[in-house]
Amino acid sequence: MAPTALRTIAATAVALALGAAAADAAPRRVVALTPFTANTAARIGLTPIAIGQTLGGQDRFAPELRGVPRLALSHPSGPNIEQLAARRPQLVLSAPVWRKGHGAMRRLKIPVLESEPRTVAQVATQTRRIGRALGRSAAANRRAAFIDRRVAAVTRGIRRRPTVLLVLGVGRTSYAMLANSWGGDVVRRAGGRLLTQGLRAGDGYARISDEAVVARNPDIIIAVPHGESKDYARQAAYLRTKAGWRTTRAARNGRVYVATGNSLLQPYDDVYLTIRDVRRLFLKNL
Repeated sequence: MAPTALRTIAATAVALALGAAAADAAPRRVVALTPFTANTAARIGLTPIAIGQTLGGQDRFAPELRGVPRLALSHPSGPNIEQLAARRPQLVLSAPVWRKGHGAMRRLKIPVLESEPRTVAQVATQTRRIGRALGRSAAANRRAAFIDRRVAAVTRGIRRRPTVLLVLGVGRTSYAMLANSWGGDVVRRAGGRLLTQGLRAGDGYARISDEAVVARNPDIIIAVPHGESKDYARQAAYLRTKAGWRTTRAARNGRVYVATGNSLLQPYDDVYLTIRDVRRLFLKNL
């Protein structure tokens, strides 16, 4: 056998050995606090020992997560630290929204990995990142490639690009969701033209008055209620018929929509389904 072939075989054997060692050293007892991290872990072959009880969007958990214990989450720290420690996790998959609680976790020697896409493009990137952390890179690469293919498929054939204001409703206060928000990027990918020029906010949410909404005069308003679950129905009804928006083109044409669920507020691994639904239900361009 040629020396080059021997070197190739040896290199392959070393790589396989290193890969096996990494997989053996990977955490097996994992807690995932968000739907994105929980679903991603499950779909690449590792079922978490507990997941966060996220407000809204429970039906979007992967089938593998049925029966997995839920941990209640409280803003801004996330799970109760004693309840979390009792699970003896080797890794917590979390997100910036729960960052205040990460210090307490690390003081108990519980490793924490923040993984939260802010854009559609980052879904595949963060999938691969979780795969590396869990010693399941091959499965994560396959999942990421699948996500990219599905996103490409559901963003094809966009013929009309209506103007859109995506509004987060917190009580009686409205916030425009900008292009640098999760929901803003999803709507943009679905074919909407966000009417947020001149608005700035590092977190992607800029306060907007009814007068400013009327002045921008969008073709479509997509309103996303946010708050206590007991107030959700009342808030949704308020946004759907908001008097201050009555003279907009969207209201006059019956195109003020209220988005149910959490898929425009927080990322899900199956973002291609969210894009498809936005195109079909709100933009009517599918």
